[in-house]
Amino acid sequence: MKKLVSFLLVAALAVTLSACATTKSGGAAKVKCPACGYEFDTPADN
Repeated sequence: MKKLVSFLLVAALAVTLSACATTKSGGAAKVKCPACGYEFDTPADN
């Protein structure tokens, strides 16, 4: 039972972190400032 709970916790953490790392189709990542909430796009690395 403990292994199942640990697996579900790790899976939920991975989904949450991958949602933060998604990029738009142009390749630029959208970043949100944790202090003020301002959202901006970073330049795409070519």
